[in-house]
Amino acid sequence: MTNESHFRTYRAGPATRRMYPVWLSGGLLFGMGLLAQLFLLVEHGDGSPWMLFNLAVVASVVFGYASAKRNATVTTPDHIEIRTLFGGTEQIAWKDIEEIETKGSTKTAQAVVIHIIGRHISLPHVNSRDIASFSEEVRLLRGLWERRRGPDWAPPPGGEGASAR
Repeated sequence: MTNESHFRTYRAGPATRRMYPVWLSGGLLFGMGLLAQLFLLVEHGDGSPWMLFNLAVVASVVFGYASAKRNATVTTPDHIEIRTLFGGTEQIAWKDIEEIETKGSTKTAQAVVIHIIGRHISLPHVNSRDIASFSEEVRLLRGLWERRRGPDWAPPPGGEGASAR
């Protein structure tokens, strides 16, 4: 039996998770303000100009939290699974990936991008902000891709092909 502990699920990192209580508090605070303003509008027909602001804040807090919880990159024996809030779930077979590379600056942030025919896809939460040992994780991900794509792997027809790393 082989050790397949290198299959991982990448989700929001510690910096994002530390923001959950702030999002919850802000959402509750502005949500209560929005409910109070809606009550005044229904009861007295007097709307507040702050109602749209509160609605925007509550919507952005809900969107931010839902996005952080839903977005993920999952590696499995057969494919990479990319989950996004509005894009659904996309499964990309290892053999269909032409290249795995890093983009960005070491000063700001780096992210992993995979190349498939006609597309470049940034992997959610596979970046230097969410992963402490980013370079090691990229090395493991590339090794996983090289093992899982198969011994007779060739770049898909019409693709860019695997470039030298």
